[in-house]
Amino acid sequence: MIKYIWLIASVLLGAAGQVLMKWGVSAVLPAGSALWTWTGFKTYWPVVAGIGSYGLSSIFWLLALKRFPLSTAYPMVSLSYILVMVLSFFLFQETLSIQKWCGAVLISAGVLVIARAG
Repeated sequence: MIKYIWLIASVLLGAAGQVLMKWGVSAVLPAGSALWTWTGFKTYWPVVAGIGSYGLSSIFWLLALKRFPLSTAYPMVSLSYILVMVLSFFLFQETLSIQKWCGAVLISAGVLVIARAG
């Protein structure tokens, strides 16, 4: 059971990293602020948090890989595409077209087929 927790945590943290980085780079920035200055760090903190989230995601990914075959675990990462798509709709008011929903259904179906085969 713990192997599923590692895998889910990796996917969730990876998606969170994407959302945080988008939020950070979309912020209105003071003139002349660069990421690697104190002012930039305070302004770009979501980007830094997103990178940290990716780091944690990688640790959980390694724990999951120890317990799952790569050919089973890797397709599960694609679930983060769907999560990011939905979060982008709610957080950034991005559009969700019928094509995006169809793609999400196809991704989900593929993940289900691979998970059942594993």
